[in-house]
Amino acid sequence: MQRLIITGANGVGKSHLAARLAIIRPEIPIVSFDSLKLKTDWQQRPRPEIISSLDDKLKGDAWILEGGPSMLPQAIARADSLVWLDPSEVVRAWRLTIRPWRSIGKTRPELPPGNDDWPIQQYRFAIRSLKNKSKFQSYFSDVFQNTEHLEKWHCRDAKSIEGLVGKWLGSAP
Repeated sequence: MQRLIITGANGVGKSHLAARLAIIRPEIPIVSFDSLKLKTDWQQRPRPEIISSLDDKLKGDAWILEGGPSMLPQAIARADSLVWLDPSEVVRAWRLTIRPWRSIGKTRPELPPGNDDWPIQQYRFAIRSLKNKSKFQSYFSDVFQNTEHLEKWHCRDAKSIEGLVGKWLGSAP
């Protein structure tokens, strides 16, 4: 496990898990897809710039890439492991509810500067994301089934995440 993708819908804990794994193996850098795709004020970079930046970051021998589904087509061929975080909708809705209040008016660590959390903006995004649950799950399920070359985890609860963390710890040189 040297090139790990952590993916899932927003609010599932991708950044949190990536940070936790980086503490265990600090020699492996975290690549936040949001930091590559966003400029300031939640504006996206042009698609070719995003793809180029992602390609550059994934040239290394080891990395933890955390992000949503739009980065998978470019990243999956270079990965050796894939984690799909998929908690219950109740857990996800709770996380999406409290997240903007934890960092109100500040930029979360996984984002580039100038992307401050404000509850109203984040709630609009969260509601749209929660409505698209079946679309996300269908896409991730297809990716999961069509990637035989990867070691894969579908984590729906704390127990499955702890199993992954144990495997990550055991894969350290």
